[in-house]
Amino acid sequence: MLSVAIAVRKGAASDYSTLLSIDQYAFSHAERRAEIKDALARGECFVAESDGTPSGYAVLNYTFFGFGFIPIVVVSALHRRRGVGLRLIREAQAQCVSQKLFTSANRSNTVAQSLFRRAGLVPSGIIENLDRGDPEVIYFYDKGT
Repeated sequence: MLSVAIAVRKGAASDYSTLLSIDQYAFSHAERRAEIKDALARGECFVAESDGTPSGYAVLNYTFFGFGFIPIVVVSALHRRRGVGLRLIREAQAQCVSQKLFTSANRSNTVAQSLFRRAGLVPSGIIENLDRGDPEVIYFYDKGT
């Protein structure tokens, strides 16, 4: 893994177009574009920059039973496997104001699951029937440990 200097800052409304350009899923999913816009407006978005270039973003909110929840972590294709995703997760862990922090990924998304484990999150359960044939694996981090 090639290491680069990664800075993370709070996202701003002016980041919207840039975040869309690095999020391949947002190209074809209007609901994701709306999620990004809303997260920026609510101050829930963190933007990673590598050498001054936006390289990824994550959203941290408290919609999961009042606990911290990371619903989105995206790293641009050009910046993957360089520590950007891990840096974003670490920022969410540091900024989370609840004792517990959760996130999730489809069982098929082994890359995200590996990232979560590297960040110290542990599997905490499975939700069936969100995506047919591909259960959602919930991950958990306790800020007290």
